[in-house]
Amino acid sequence: MTFKQGESGNPNGRPKGIVDKRAKLREKLESHADEIIDALIVRAKVGDSGALKLCIERLIPRVKSDDGIVFGLPEGRLDMGNNMLQIAHDLTQAVALGHLSFEEAIRFSNFINHQTRLIEKAEEQIQDELEREERRKYWEERSKEQENSNEAS
Repeated sequence: MTFKQGESGNPNGRPKGIVDKRAKLREKLESHADEIIDALIVRAKVGDSGALKLCIERLIPRVKSDDGIVFGLPEGRLDMGNNMLQIAHDLTQAVALGHLSFEEAIRFSNFINHQTRLIEKAEEQIQDELEREERRKYWEERSKEQENSNEAS
């Protein structure tokens, strides 16, 4: 099936004008919001742990820890094959031994992949610059040779 501009990919999808169930519920609750919050606070004050937890979670949202990851890297270039294998091995070991969580290992792995792509991109740019410089010198020399040849004639 080919996509045609202005035509839905699901012509039998949700009909226009249908209101989301959550929006309907939110609308019903809005008029009673103050009463509901007051009741929640009363329940939390008398020791209802669920109400207390809800109040605390809304007042003090959970803070994501962004502590740095302490992880040794092998000597040499990051993007070398042996180093990449060593990093993959070390990450797996750190997770297996409980030194890093799975999420931390994924985050670190994504960071390493990003750094490797930056290195590759920088090397490509350096190579392009060197090739441009070589071409410039070549044409400069050809131009001088042409001038010398014209002068000799």
